[in-house]
Amino acid sequence: TEVMTLKGNGSVGIGTSTPQAELHVHDPAGHAKIRLSGTATDADTFEIYQGITGVTNGGLTIHDVEASADRLVINSSGNVGIGNSSPASWAKLDILGSGGSQTGVTQALHVSSPSTTAGEGVGIRLNAASGSHEAVGIMGMVNNASGNAGSMTFHTYNGGGNIPERMRID
Repeated sequence: TEVMTLKGNGSVGIGTSTPQAELHVHDPAGHAKIRLSGTATDADTFEIYQGITGVTNGGLTIHDVEASADRLVINSSGNVGIGNSSPASWAKLDILGSGGSQTGVTQALHVSSPSTTAGEGVGIRLNAASGSHEAVGIMGMVNNASGNAGSMTFHTYNGGGNIPERMRID
């Protein structure tokens, strides 16, 4: 029985004699798995699953073998879970953080600005489906380029170049 095919164009098929990509792994049971190992042991080993139990057509999971944990899941609805193997049905992005004290908690989401210039920052914009109906923006601003001082500002958009600040938390 043929289990692997190497085509003249360099494409490799495992479980298929007609690879459709450079590496095409096909499992008729729908549980194709690719294992990536960094060492001879299972340290730094990840597995990429397609169509695992509970995820149908189009799902993808990146699984950390050493920690026995799913690190990234894209389910069949397109919802993404980071650190969460079952992203909420109502959230396109569901990030599972970790608990802890105020000073020891791990940040679940980190959005970074490329600038350390005072008065500049990075933000999150929330708007309707049409770009002309922007609603609100939350920005992290640098107050003092030589220190750690910063503020969170809230803005409303009016569709023009002016983005007025409505509230600031220093």
